[in-house]
Amino acid sequence: MTKFILASSSKYRQQLLSNVGINVDTFSPAIDETPKPNESPVALSKRLATEKAKKVAQQFPQHIVIGSDQVAVVETDDGTQVLGKPGTVDNALKQLKLCQGKLVNFYTSLSLCQFNQHNKLPAISVTRVEETNVHFRTHSEQQLRAYINKEMPLDCAGSFKCEGIGVLLFERISSRDPNTLIGLPVMLLHNMLDKHFGIDLLNIATETN
Repeated sequence: MTKFILASSSKYRQQLLSNVGINVDTFSPAIDETPKPNESPVALSKRLATEKAKKVAQQFPQHIVIGSDQVAVVETDDGTQVLGKPGTVDNALKQLKLCQGKLVNFYTSLSLCQFNQHNKLPAISVTRVEETNVHFRTHSEQQLRAYINKEMPLDCAGSFKCEGIGVLLFERISSRDPNTLIGLPVMLLHNMLDKHFGIDLLNIATETN
């Protein structure tokens, strides 16, 4: 039986996999997520996803490790600004106000890694990235504050939960896979497992115990 580990403590990513019948263990690696000088959002997202997957895969060589990372960016008068997890209501309000009427780009990277059990080197390590474009509507500060107080998206990059009422903040979303914005591109995962590991997730999801 194929064993997976999600290199993340994100309950949202774990739930996305559970939704398609894939139950995974989780193990959150401690890595430095500080961007490097002049590192692009895409490069940052790919690097962090890869580092997460490799670090966990070293400890669990019998597993296929799934690492993911998401970087959100918005253009402001002062240049490109990265939107992280707000952590507080005030920070969430600042982020949402900054996004009003604008396009916000989300770069979600997916990394798969499995180590060789004998020489402790990566047998397979592959990383891909998907882009999601979110066009925000314009709302009043009162509406934004009411939304934050209702859904408390303080652990979500961009300060919203698109699987909940946060979707009402948007004009439209452009994406290959609606799961990507939540944090894990499930269709891309399916493709990568098939191409690099010969694993069809549909077969696993429809197995009867």
